[in-house]
Amino acid sequence: MKSFKLRCVLFLVGLLTIMNLFSQDKHDYATPLGKSVFYREVTDANRTVLRMSEVGPLSAGVDGLVVSFNMRQNLNQVTRPLKLLSFNSTSEEANSHFEIYYSAGTITIRRKTSPNSEYYYDYNLYDPMFTLDQGVTQWEVHLYFTGYFLWIETRNTRQLLNNKWHAPIFFGINLPNMDYMGNYLGRSSSSYIIFGDSNPSTTFTMPDEIAIYEFKYAELKDELQTHFSDDN
Repeated sequence: MKSFKLRCVLFLVGLLTIMNLFSQDKHDYATPLGKSVFYREVTDANRTVLRMSEVGPLSAGVDGLVVSFNMRQNLNQVTRPLKLLSFNSTSEEANSHFEIYYSAGTITIRRKTSPNSEYYYDYNLYDPMFTLDQGVTQWEVHLYFTGYFLWIETRNTRQLLNNKWHAPIFFGINLPNMDYMGNYLGRSSSSYIIFGDSNPSTTFTMPDEIAIYEFKYAELKDELQTHFSDDN
């Protein structure tokens, strides 16, 4: 528990430094993705199950991964949170321990106290991550995740300029007594990412591609301090 708290504090200090350097989102900034370790073209990734053992070998010192996907729907017709990703210990969605949702123009993160638990808490971002345009729109989502930190970037693919939104979250996929991230970095056959929602409130597809990239937290922190925070 002490080790977990210490690492959380160190990540918090680093990211608070970033947050102190900018006062508003930088909608023209594209976060570097890093080396590609998995890529698949899809017609619709909704309900696709990706086992981490399918991901290619990682470079030495990597402590973070990026999952990239697209979502297409009329956001104005979404009447309840729309599940985008589930992080699971088995291929059964009930065994998820960490989930990402679209909700009311932004992102909600659901963290369960253990896999298959009925107990969880939701963390709702207050800053917008999507624009509620009329009609069907397509967004590209990049989720940078580590055991103790998340960085989310969304991009409106129909808009050419000022089309990106960003948000840091000061916790990751680990729990105090569960090193889920170690299993994902180890490309464990018992670690899965499940895409999409089995019961969406409106027509929902995840077209074009899904991909995984690798990164190092220290390098991402330096990148954001140097470029994302510049002029803010």
